[in-house]
Amino acid sequence: MKLLSRVSLVVAALMLVVVPTLAVQDAVTCEAYNEAPMLAERVASGELPPVAERLPVNPRVVEPYEQIGEYGGQMFDFYNGGRLAEFRQFGYENLVRWNAEGSEVIPNIAEGWEVNEDGTTYTFSLREGLKWSDGELFTADDILFWWEQVETNTDIYPNGPYPYFVTGGEPATVTKIDDLTVEFSFTEPNGLFLQNLSASYGVRITQFPEHYLSQFSMELNPDGVAEMMAEASASEYGPWWIGRVGSYGQDAEYNDPARPTLQPWMPTEPFLGGKERFTFVRNPYYFKIDPSCNQLPYIDERVFTLVTDPEVALLKTIDGEDSLSNDEISTPPNRAVFFDNMETGNYRFVDAVSSNFETMRLHMKFNHPDPVQAEIIQNKDFRIGLSHALDRQTILDTVYIGQGIPFQDGPRPESPLYNEQLSTQYLEYSVNLANEHLDKVMPEKDADGFRLRPDGERFSFTVLANQDFRPEWIDILQFYERYWEEVGIETMIFPASNDIWRERKHEDDIDAFVWVGENALGLQPMLDNNTFTPEFANGWRTWANEEFGLGYGDLATAEAAEPPAGLQRQYEIYNEVRRTVDPEAQIALFQELLQIAADEFYSIGLSLPSGEYFVVNNSLRNVPDTLMRGWLYPGPAPVNFETFYVDSSAN
Repeated sequence: MKLLSRVSLVVAALMLVVVPTLAVQDAVTCEAYNEAPMLAERVASGELPPVAERLPVNPRVVEPYEQIGEYGGQMFDFYNGGRLAEFRQFGYENLVRWNAEGSEVIPNIAEGWEVNEDGTTYTFSLREGLKWSDGELFTADDILFWWEQVETNTDIYPNGPYPYFVTGGEPATVTKIDDLTVEFSFTEPNGLFLQNLSASYGVRITQFPEHYLSQFSMELNPDGVAEMMAEASASEYGPWWIGRVGSYGQDAEYNDPARPTLQPWMPTEPFLGGKERFTFVRNPYYFKIDPSCNQLPYIDERVFTLVTDPEVALLKTIDGEDSLSNDEISTPPNRAVFFDNMETGNYRFVDAVSSNFETMRLHMKFNHPDPVQAEIIQNKDFRIGLSHALDRQTILDTVYIGQGIPFQDGPRPESPLYNEQLSTQYLEYSVNLANEHLDKVMPEKDADGFRLRPDGERFSFTVLANQDFRPEWIDILQFYERYWEEVGIETMIFPASNDIWRERKHEDDIDAFVWVGENALGLQPMLDNNTFTPEFANGWRTWANEEFGLGYGDLATAEAAEPPAGLQRQYEIYNEVRRTVDPEAQIALFQELLQIAADEFYSIGLSLPSGEYFVVNNSLRNVPDTLMRGWLYPGPAPVNFETFYVDSSAN
């Protein structure tokens, strides 16, 4: 089945379907399997067993978008010297996963599952004969190893298991029924469990081969680990593990080429950051085939080249050195440049549908350590005043070449959770309205025209921006600075690299930071426990953790502070959504949560993303004409990179 058109794709993504009880068999019968020539040579030499012995009994069948591909070639990508090849750009092998349209949870490493009536027990059936990249079997023991030695190990994760695996403050019980069956049971209903396993952080379950990684477990190999830690001059087990083994989101994930994987490609050498060129090669035991019984992937190698400057990445893509452009350069200002060079660059455009609802979202520090600053930020009139002071259309015309629609922070209009008030309020550019609301908070000004706090000090507003993630944010914030200073708000913009940004946003002198608004297509908002509650509110989030076990991390490090009544109700609602199995009841509850967000107006938006695109080298085929971007839908990975192929006749 081909991926849907742009319009029907959006419609399909409106509902995220989960079948309560499912046992799926892939509907292809193969008398024999085909494999890549490079692997056939290794079989002939005796280095590898035949392909039929490398595949599971029931391989996952993936239908290519255009046609059956050809083996060979390289797919080229850029990376910026930091974290390499996260699975949105590399591979996506969760226990279960989204289909390409993002509308349904489908089997993957697990070939089927059953859910009991109240959503407290999930039983997964694994594929018989599925193997790690070194040929060892993947079994329930690997999942138990992840759970017992990693996820619940407080040396590695001091805050305990990820929130997906916790209900009522109690972590799941994970039980091996037999080698091919594993059960997750919860003390309370976990109504979003399958959807969450299909999303970004579900990848963690299938990253830990017991037979290889048990040597790094302090519990299973105390003497060996002590020796390795001594060699590394490490005194604490948890940080040592994260640096040596790692999990999703940590560089160590790719630092050990001997570490077996279930991904379609595997590293050939340690990735230590800053390397000019880094190559992944095909996994000979990859568990998927196409309908013609060809083992996937088609492409032999994924090659990542270090490019730290977006302008250089743009030029190299135009020169045909990148197979599929990344988000950093697929921007509205670059569209015209790409268009003018299509023929010489030998690439084409494909549309992108974003699951984001905001190009740039302002999060304010509600629990500021300075009580006067906190009082101002918590005043809704302050936030309304800042919003009315922004001429969004001028910003869009200047920075985004007219692309985008002024928009506040709410689910996208295509979503059944769309709330018109939340998404459209306080968008009017009006200096008079801005001053009217700000005068209610800080009516006095100093000799320079800047507003004074209630304690007589000049109010100063510092905004942190990640210039690596979205370089254009710095240009946008220069507009913000000018507009806000016109209404008496002294504004300081702090650009920072990604690493510095992650550290600086915790510091006391930061009043706000900007980020994109994510996960707003279809019912994705229900999978995110912080999108429509204040994200920059340490004490309140700590309170929510203690009260409901919502699992807020990162910024939830302060002493608990009791939130206002409306926010308390939102936290309570989200806890109810997690405990509810009925989709209609989930929607009704979440709509109530969104209405509170609309009434409180926690964060300030700029625009709804539109006019998005990728450019794809013409030699790279089976790439759908429309790709979805996202995080909880980890786009574009669900469209199956393993089915992409290099057309040798197009070079």
